[in-house]
Amino acid sequence: MRRVWELFLKHRKRLAPLVVLVGLAVVGTTLFEAAPRETEIRYDLGPDHGRVVEVRLSYRHDGEEVKGARFTWPDGAPPSLRHEVELVPGRYEVRAELVAPGEQRTIERALRVPSEGVVRIDLFDEAVALVAEARR
Repeated sequence: MRRVWELFLKHRKRLAPLVVLVGLAVVGTTLFEAAPRETEIRYDLGPDHGRVVEVRLSYRHDGEEVKGARFTWPDGAPPSLRHEVELVPGRYEVRAELVAPGEQRTIERALRVPSEGVVRIDLFDEAVALVAEARR
Protein backbone atom coordinates (compact mmCIF):
# COMPACT_ATOMS: atom_id res chain seq x y z
CA MET A 1 0.00 0.00 0.00
CA ARG A 2 2.85 2.33 0.82
CA ARG A 3 4.36 1.78 -2.62
CA VAL A 4 1.07 2.70 -4.30
CA TRP A 5 0.88 5.88 -2.24
CA GLU A 6 4.46 6.84 -3.20
CA LEU A 7 3.68 6.18 -6.85
CA PHE A 8 0.56 8.35 -6.59
CA LEU A 9 2.51 11.22 -4.95
CA LYS A 10 5.19 11.01 -7.63
CA HIS A 11 2.63 11.29 -10.49
CA ARG A 12 -0.10 13.32 -8.77
CA LYS A 13 -0.07 16.16 -11.32
CA ARG A 14 -0.74 13.73 -14.16
CA LEU A 15 -3.34 11.75 -12.17
CA ALA A 16 -5.30 14.77 -10.89
CA PRO A 17 -7.52 15.18 -14.00
CA LEU A 18 -8.31 11.45 -13.93
CA VAL A 19 -9.28 11.59 -10.24
CA VAL A 20 -11.53 14.61 -10.93
CA LEU A 21 -13.24 12.83 -13.86
CA VAL A 22 -13.86 9.69 -11.84
CA GLY A 23 -15.28 11.78 -8.98
CA LEU A 24 -17.57 13.68 -11.35
CA ALA A 25 -18.78 10.42 -12.90
CA VAL A 26 -19.64 8.96 -9.48
CA VAL A 27 -21.46 12.12 -8.36
CA GLY A 28 -23.25 12.47 -11.72
CA THR A 29 -24.48 8.87 -11.62
CA THR A 30 -25.77 9.30 -8.07
CA LEU A 31 -27.59 12.52 -8.95
CA PHE A 32 -29.12 10.97 -12.09
CA GLU A 33 -30.46 7.99 -10.13
CA ALA A 34 -32.07 10.31 -7.55
CA ALA A 35 -33.56 12.73 -10.10
CA PRO A 36 -37.37 12.85 -10.39
CA ARG A 37 -38.84 10.88 -13.28
CA GLU A 38 -42.01 11.79 -15.12
CA THR A 39 -44.48 8.96 -14.67
CA GLU A 40 -47.73 8.70 -16.60
CA ILE A 41 -50.51 6.88 -14.78
CA ARG A 42 -53.93 5.84 -16.08
CA TYR A 43 -56.51 5.37 -13.36
CA ASP A 44 -59.48 3.17 -14.28
CA LEU A 45 -62.54 4.16 -12.26
CA GLY A 46 -64.69 1.08 -12.87
CA PRO A 47 -68.30 0.55 -13.91
CA ASP A 48 -69.71 3.23 -11.57
CA HIS A 49 -67.42 5.96 -12.90
CA GLY A 50 -70.39 8.15 -13.88
CA ARG A 51 -71.33 8.56 -10.21
CA VAL A 52 -67.85 9.83 -9.23
CA VAL A 53 -67.65 13.63 -9.11
CA GLU A 54 -64.22 14.02 -7.50
CA VAL A 55 -60.96 12.06 -7.21
CA ARG A 56 -58.22 13.08 -4.77
CA LEU A 57 -54.84 11.43 -5.28
CA SER A 58 -52.04 11.27 -2.75
CA TYR A 59 -48.57 9.85 -3.47
CA ARG A 60 -46.85 8.71 -0.27
CA HIS A 61 -43.22 7.73 0.13
CA ASP A 62 -42.04 6.36 3.49
CA GLY A 63 -45.37 7.35 5.04
CA GLU A 64 -45.23 11.01 3.97
CA GLU A 65 -47.23 12.64 1.21
CA VAL A 66 -44.87 13.93 -1.48
CA LYS A 67 -47.36 14.85 -4.22
CA GLY A 68 -51.09 15.16 -4.59
CA ALA A 69 -53.74 16.01 -7.17
CA ARG A 70 -57.47 16.66 -7.31
CA PHE A 71 -59.83 16.08 -10.24
CA THR A 72 -63.49 17.10 -10.38
CA TRP A 73 -66.36 16.54 -12.82
CA PRO A 74 -69.76 18.15 -12.27
CA ASP A 75 -71.57 15.56 -14.42
CA GLY A 76 -69.62 12.43 -13.45
CA ALA A 77 -66.16 11.14 -14.22
CA PRO A 78 -65.03 9.51 -17.46
CA PRO A 79 -64.15 5.78 -17.36
CA SER A 80 -60.48 6.62 -16.76
CA LEU A 81 -58.22 9.55 -16.08
CA ARG A 82 -54.56 10.16 -16.88
CA HIS A 83 -52.15 11.85 -14.52
CA GLU A 84 -48.54 12.77 -15.19
CA VAL A 85 -46.46 13.25 -12.05
CA GLU A 86 -42.73 13.68 -11.36
CA LEU A 87 -41.50 11.35 -8.64
CA VAL A 88 -38.03 10.27 -7.52
CA PRO A 89 -37.31 6.56 -7.97
CA GLY A 90 -38.72 4.32 -5.27
CA ARG A 91 -41.83 2.58 -4.00
CA TYR A 92 -44.96 4.66 -3.37
CA GLU A 93 -48.35 4.15 -1.84
CA VAL A 94 -51.06 5.76 -3.95
CA ARG A 95 -54.13 6.75 -1.94
CA ALA A 96 -57.19 7.66 -3.99
CA GLU A 97 -60.35 9.12 -2.51
CA LEU A 98 -63.35 8.72 -4.80
CA VAL A 99 -66.26 11.00 -4.00
CA ALA A 100 -69.78 10.35 -5.25
CA PRO A 101 -73.02 11.94 -3.98
CA GLY A 102 -73.52 10.62 -0.45
CA GLU A 103 -70.48 8.33 -0.62
CA GLN A 104 -66.70 8.47 -0.30
CA ARG A 105 -64.29 5.54 -0.76
CA THR A 106 -60.56 5.38 -0.14
CA ILE A 107 -58.49 2.96 -2.20
CA GLU A 108 -54.78 2.29 -1.74
CA ARG A 109 -52.47 0.86 -4.36
CA ALA A 110 -48.70 0.41 -4.76
CA LEU A 111 -46.55 2.14 -7.39
CA ARG A 112 -42.88 1.66 -8.27
CA VAL A 113 -40.94 4.43 -10.02
CA PRO A 114 -39.38 4.35 -12.58
CA SER A 115 -41.82 2.39 -14.72
CA GLU A 116 -41.84 1.80 -18.44
CA GLY A 117 -44.73 3.27 -20.42
CA VAL A 118 -48.11 4.15 -18.98
CA VAL A 119 -48.83 2.62 -15.55
CA ARG A 120 -52.41 1.36 -15.18
CA ILE A 121 -54.04 1.41 -11.75
CA ASP A 122 -57.59 0.16 -11.08
CA LEU A 123 -59.49 2.24 -8.54
CA PHE A 124 -62.28 -0.24 -7.98
CA ASP A 125 -62.71 -3.65 -6.47
CA GLU A 126 -63.27 -6.37 -9.09
CA ALA A 127 -65.77 -8.19 -6.84
CA VAL A 128 -67.80 -5.01 -6.29
CA ALA A 129 -67.73 -4.34 -10.03
CA LEU A 130 -69.09 -7.82 -10.80
CA VAL A 131 -71.93 -7.38 -8.29
CA ALA A 132 -72.75 -3.96 -9.77
CA GLU A 133 -72.83 -5.43 -13.29
CA ALA A 134 -75.06 -8.31 -12.15
CA ARG A 135 -77.60 -5.84 -10.68
CA ARG A 136 -78.00 -4.02 -13.99
